[in-house]
Amino acid sequence: MKDAQPLVTVIVVTLNNLNLLRNCLRSLYTQDYAAMEIIVVDNGSDDDIAGMVSAEFPKVRMVRLGKNHGFAGGNNRGIEIARGKYVALINNDALASPQWLSSMVETAESDRRVGAVASIIIDGNSPDVLDSCGVGIGLDGMSRQAMRGMPAPELIQPKEVLLFSGCACLLRMEALKSVGLFDEDFFAYCEDTDLGLRIRKAGWKIVVAPKAYVEHYYSMTGGKFSLQKVYWVERNHFWVAIRNFPWVLLIFIPFFTIFRYFVQGYSILQGEGELDKFTKETGKQAIASAYFKAYVDMFVKLPAMLSKRRALQNKQSLGNFDMFCLIWKFRLPVDEIIGIKK
Repeated sequence: MKDAQPLVTVIVVTLNNLNLLRNCLRSLYTQDYAAMEIIVVDNGSDDDIAGMVSAEFPKVRMVRLGKNHGFAGGNNRGIEIARGKYVALINNDALASPQWLSSMVETAESDRRVGAVASIIIDGNSPDVLDSCGVGIGLDGMSRQAMRGMPAPELIQPKEVLLFSGCACLLRMEALKSVGLFDEDFFAYCEDTDLGLRIRKAGWKIVVAPKAYVEHYYSMTGGKFSLQKVYWVERNHFWVAIRNFPWVLLIFIPFFTIFRYFVQGYSILQGEGELDKFTKETGKQAIASAYFKAYVDMFVKLPAMLSKRRALQNKQSLGNFDMFCLIWKFRLPVDEIIGIKK
């Protein structure tokens, strides 16, 4: 770049998994981008994260939290002390290619309307296929990695997407100041979808950077499936819709959700989809209990979410019709949302 490189604050939130963090940090030190500071947020680990970071990565800034604040709270604590023009987030179970930061910054600097930049995230366990290239959304608010399981694209120029994945992305500080940080009520899962939609509603663009490759060893920290994850995802996706969807879509959320449940149930009976094995191992009663708890807790905070929706109205530049068109354009079919391979 001709001008001085803007400072980027890279934030890595970790909970135990010391070796995963070590490998992630090593990949950050291979970046061909010099104007970078790194913050590690320790979400109450039992492992000696601070000792390892101090000994092996002395330039890294450490934030030690007394308990687990989740993905949302952990990243917020890092963003609050960030000094960069941009904030880059990367999971501790991800490895960044050397051009990751420079490609995202170049993309953001080329268009000041870009509020967030997504990465091309490769499945570390299947390096020939994508984990995600941006994020899409279902009409009931359930989001999922776009193009997951497909070959990685070779992009020549930035590609517009609906949302970014919090696994690896670049956020413009100016955009965050205009819409706020992650909603910590979400704790984990869907909080990046919520923030992305808020950024979109404020009029910012979200694009994928052409050379921002990351390898992601999917859910090494949180687990691919668990009852806790089922609870978070089911509760949180409703909050995403309540906070961000235009009213015309909100009215039909119960119908879209019932249809998704029908497709999920049918795919399990047919032995299809990613949830089939999990259902057999965990038991339908336990899963039903997690769903029930998610619904109860979702309704308990419904007034608070509606209040947050009203508070956002003064910060948005896209009206209900424009948001409807945007969501419709990038909507994902139900079979893709629930992971049924065609």
